[in-house]
Amino acid sequence: MAHSVEQLYEKVAVLHTKAIELHRERYKTQGFYDKAKCTFLLADVRSLAREIERGLVDLDIEFSKSSIDS
Repeated sequence: MAHSVEQLYEKVAVLHTKAIELHRERYKTQGFYDKAKCTFLLADVRSLAREIERGLVDLDIEFSKSSIDS
């Protein structure tokens, strides 16, 4: 299945958001962090990273539009 650059960008944005959520949970300034939540978020980040990696293999970029090299 071919993916567009926009779809890739959206997945990377979600990955970034999940990573920030994981960081905030793990490094709370008050109280204790929820280990189960951190484990779940880490698994989610890993899954998204694998999905992005697979998407890069199938990335279908249309280079026929005008570019700097044309």
